Amino acid sequence: MYRILCPIDTSETRARAQAKAILDFPGEPGEVDVDVVHIRQDARGADGDWAAGGFAEEYAEAMDDIADRSLPGAVDHVTDEFDAAGVEYTIYEAQGDPAETILTFAADRGCDMIVIGARRRSPVGKVLFGSVAQGVILDSSCPVTVVPGNSADTE
Repeated sequence: MYRILCPIDTSETRARAQAKAILDFPGEPGEVDVDVVHIRQDARGADGDWAAGGFAEEYAEAMDDIADRSLPGAVDHVTDEFDAAGVEYTIYEAQGDPAETILTFAADRGCDMIVIGARRRSPVGKVLFGSVAQGVILDSSCPVTVVPGNSADTE
């Protein structure tokens, strides 16, 4: 079984491109197992009002409510494509720095490949915000396929 990690953000365009790239790989659908993961950036820690007021239980409940938000529609697009093609997949959700979390997840799950979507950024945007795809490419221990988003998919 060939295991592919498919990290999905909120872009439906990139998600469709990632699904297409995975479905275009040679082999039969039953030979591939895809781990679809959506990673939320770390939530900020307790603020002073919560900490000073001793509302730890209420704060924990509020944080759980935030974490229980539904997955982005992009995940549905990918899983619909995989269902139609008969590809086995499992959906995961994680929290943390996206590049680090993707790399850790791929290593922990024994992924043979990562298929990641990329977006266009201006040179200044790359300097200021970095690039998840770049971080994954540079530090991955398995092959990484980068799928470009559509040219209108600039962020």
